Amino acid sequence: MKYNLYGIAALFLLLLSWSCGPVYPDPDEEPSYPVPEFQNVRTAYHGERGELHCEAFVLYDLPLGEVNADLELQGFTQNTLSITLNDSAVLGDALAGDRIFSRNIPLTRIDSIPGWIRVQYSVREAGSLVQTFRDTLTLSANQPPLITEIDMPDTLIRPESGSKELLIAVHVDDPNGPQDVIMAYFQVKNNTSGLWGADFDLYDDGSNGDIRAGDGIFSRGLQISAENAATINYFRFRAKDRAASFSVWYPDSVVVR
Repeated sequence: MKYNLYGIAALFLLLLSWSCGPVYPDPDEEPSYPVPEFQNVRTAYHGERGELHCEAFVLYDLPLGEVNADLELQGFTQNTLSITLNDSAVLGDALAGDRIFSRNIPLTRIDSIPGWIRVQYSVREAGSLVQTFRDTLTLSANQPPLITEIDMPDTLIRPESGSKELLIAVHVDDPNGPQDVIMAYFQVKNNTSGLWGADFDLYDDGSNGDIRAGDGIFSRGLQISAENAATINYFRFRAKDRAASFSVWYPDSVVVR
């Protein structure tokens, strides 16, 4: 009889342990968000447009009040800014009513120095803070352009009459992308005074001897005539970007015979 009681007790404990096991959620049950939850927060700055995009997906069981973004800025003309995001398909928001709150904000960047954007996203109801989320975007200083190659003959034979063209092509690279370079130019040294002359623009728009627009190769055609002196012509080349950063001077020369 005692052994039967032991068996019944063991069976009871086993059944009790099964009833205390893990409880798995019903796959058909919708998740609940009694407190606002931020997901897929995105903070991005488009330098060419001078525009900041703030975006946050907010999940909440109740209708949402205000979704705000408070900004601290370094490397911009403004130091602080507070904005209200929207879910109305305006001002940079893509689709109304999808709980993705967004906004595009014009910001003027000081490209020559490093910068950062610190954003505190917040949900407010009746003026009271309900939930926050912080995000930081770090921006590097604009890097100067670099002249990588000069296409120009070492020696040019003067024509016996008339003129012939000297084509100059300057290859320019930029760590911030080819669209960051806004101009390239050169100067010619005066062999009598030893001084550098005026700036001569180079072109990347398919004109003035440039073959293809927007390829990062700045070009220009010059006319050499029989009246040109037989000498060594010294050139120096330079490029400039949108942040007013300059490349170092790149020297070259042409012997005219």
